[in-house]
Amino acid sequence: MDTIILASGSPRRRELLQKVKIPIKILPPQVNEEAFLKDATAETAMEIAKHKVETIIKLFKQESPRWILGADTLVEINGSFVGKPSGIEEAESFLRRLSGKKHKVHTGIALLAEKQQPIAARLCTTEVKFRTMNDDDIRFYLDSGEWTGAAGGYRIQEQGSFFVEWIRGSYSNVVGLPLELLYEMLKEHQYNFGRG
Repeated sequence: MDTIILASGSPRRRELLQKVKIPIKILPPQVNEEAFLKDATAETAMEIAKHKVETIIKLFKQESPRWILGADTLVEINGSFVGKPSGIEEAESFLRRLSGKKHKVHTGIALLAEKQQPIAARLCTTEVKFRTMNDDDIRFYLDSGEWTGAAGGYRIQEQGSFFVEWIRGSYSNVVGLPLELLYEMLKEHQYNFGRG
């Protein structure tokens, strides 16, 4: 299998790709994601993902390599879009807004499959319903520190799962990378999964 450059510093994305045995090289891009959040839509996640890939392409003086993957996750709460909380106060605000309500998790995937070719981009959306959280629940979760660096201020694959009542759609999308969609995109671009 070809090595894919992962244009992301997310440990969750790295872990997901390692679990499905896709070889990766990690090159986190310097991207100000907050700058994209003003007037954001679901498609903004794809724009940020594409920008991450473009940022990595610029690091190569000659032609870019094949297989650069970028991803970005945004959480939509009552029509407003949030990324990672800037601190504990914002994390608490996110949790209070999520408590007892449904929200959407949007992940944009951008893939450069061929040198000098357009970047392919797709979007995956999952609906998530949170249990009602009381003050003790919120304090417990804030004290866990899990909210750090997590879109929407929670991690479904860790203690955040205590507060998820149900999800509709891709679980790996909520973790940070929809593997079903990634597999489709790689197949479309003839990525060799090591079969014959």
